[in-house]
Amino acid sequence: MSGLMLKLAPGERFFINGTLLENGDKPGRIRVPGPDVMVLRCRDALKPSEVNTPVKQVYYAIQLLITRDLEEADTLPAVHRACEDLKNAFEPANPELIPLLQEMIRRGNYYSALCYMKQIIELEAQLLGQDSSGALAA
Repeated sequence: MSGLMLKLAPGERFFINGTLLENGDKPGRIRVPGPDVMVLRCRDALKPSEVNTPVKQVYYAIQLLITRDLEEADTLPAVHRACEDLKNAFEPANPELIPLLQEMIRRGNYYSALCYMKQIIELEAQLLGQDSSGALAA
């Protein structure tokens, strides 16, 4: 069987196609069979106050596409432009980093893009001399 398998903790909240759902009182599993289903675990969601870097701005925009707070037609052009800017910033050291992200976004694989972006957030934090939360590293 193909698709995404989500392992859920008791009471874990998540979005599927813009609808907020909550797991019951026991651990659970959900198989998302198709690529057209948009998934976001609430534990992976950024709060607006955490959106303090260019990479996190892209992450947050994709997050809002999943929750259906933004429309693809209005948002994707800005996301693509931001990715081009990121590609220019990361290209010397990691030439394939952002093109892989762009391909995930182009295909509408937003959950995969968010998972992949976690490593980009870490790299960005290193470049900016911050920890991944955005605080300046000591």
